[in-house]
Amino acid sequence: MGMARGERKLDLIRGLGVEAAVDYTAPGWTEQVRRVTGGAGVDVVFDGVGGEIGRAAFEVTAWHGRFSVHGASSGQLTEIEPAEAQRRGVEVIGIEQLYGFRARMRPWAEQVMAQAVAGRVRPVIGQTFPLEQAADAHAAIESRSALGKTLLLI
Repeated sequence: MGMARGERKLDLIRGLGVEAAVDYTAPGWTEQVRRVTGGAGVDVVFDGVGGEIGRAAFEVTAWHGRFSVHGASSGQLTEIEPAEAQRRGVEVIGIEQLYGFRARMRPWAEQVMAQAVAGRVRPVIGQTFPLEQAADAHAAIESRSALGKTLLLI
């Protein structure tokens, strides 16, 4: 299952092979998630939106699931009280946990690049811009119209 905002992004995740695609801005989307998962909820949430949507996504995270807070495009991070997560058996992974990754960055990057060369990791590059149009690239990302990754070409 995958969640996204708008038909273009839903079509993208369908093309990547998700069995069910849910628009998290549609009315009743949390009920749709529960229905699709047979009431269990989702095992892993990557919350890049935050705010009310992030909070609702936490509510449909399965027992013993994982909830990663890694963005706040809504303007607010999703705040989860540790005691609440513990009661629900949900592991909350905050963006602050990235600080300890520095020592592992090089070997992880080498592993991911090797997987990419082997064709097992394929990032979605939705659009490219010449470096001179960096402002346009940022505008596309900020307006949330960008699909996948946005690259600057140098």
